[in-house]
Amino acid sequence: MEQSTFIYIEEFCTHHNIEVSLVHQLVEFEILSLEKTDDREVIEISELPKLEKMVRLYHELEINPQGLHAIHHLLEQVNNLQEEVLTLRRRLNRFED
Repeated sequence: MEQSTFIYIEEFCTHHNIEVSLVHQLVEFEILSLEKTDDREVIEISELPKLEKMVRLYHELEINPQGLHAIHHLLEQVNNLQEEVLTLRRRLNRFED
């Protein structure tokens, strides 16, 4: 049995009780990327955690799509800074040994 690598946007939106337009706004803000399969919009399974996080913020904290865009941008910056800190720590550890 073949496991799918995508999920239909309509099904996701129905399950999470959101409008498809929210997903389209997230795509416009370059938070997500959509593809088309059989004339239906789909999202890769690997993108699902990001989409679910944005939906939780949208529902639980009532953050609008523009706010989600700002949060996504800030989270990316934090992740990049964390990676940079790890790289610098590794370099520093080489000199300490």
